Amino acid sequence: MLSYIANINTAQIIQAICKRKNILILNSQEGETDIKQYIKETKVNFNLIKYLVIDISALINSDTEIIESIYNFSKLYTRARIVIIATGYDCQNAILTNLYDLGFYNIINDLELEEKLNIALDTGLQKKDVKEFEKKVEVIQKESKFNKITDKLKQLKTNKKSKSKKETNTDMPTNKVYLFSLLLEAITRLVKLICYALVFTLTSIGLTILLNQELRELVFQIFGLK
Repeated sequence: MLSYIANINTAQIIQAICKRKNILILNSQEGETDIKQYIKETKVNFNLIKYLVIDISALINSDTEIIESIYNFSKLYTRARIVIIATGYDCQNAILTNLYDLGFYNIINDLELEEKLNIALDTGLQKKDVKEFEKKVEVIQKESKFNKITDKLKQLKTNKKSKSKKETNTDMPTNKVYLFSLLLEAITRLVKLICYALVFTLTSIGLTILLNQELRELVFQIFGLK
């Protein structure tokens, strides 16, 4: 027995192949379909089916929902062989590469659908037959390298900001000490200048008194020396 979800054109091909192979179609869902709702609400005993054919072009769910729904279905109904039809989809499409990684190998994206679908319903496609759906190493390496470079640039930028802030904080006390030193030196020079001026003034007065007799006698009288 077989159940399928597909658009009208794909459905016609599935029906023709099933007729030739005498495979009974237990349930068919044509047109846009919510796969989560289909699995949950469709009144079908999936334990009876041998094949579930899913045309992902008919699904309205997000990539993540499609992948999770197919994976969960495979765990619940282990006897059913799941065949994924993705006609025209790129081999590196996220849905297809992730399903391949999860062990789903009956994936068909060929325009010549009938030939591959016949094989999928007979012996089944093997891993070696669908290597094109394996994630490219180059893409993974480039993504990893890009992420590493981005992380290094972010770290470098953070370090520069931290260093600049630290230097600014360190320079503040140094500037204060330098200004204090300049002020102290200015005061010292001013005091010296005043002292020199005072000494010069007193010396001048003393010499004047010594050389001038009248002033000398006047000073002696003031201090009672004569």
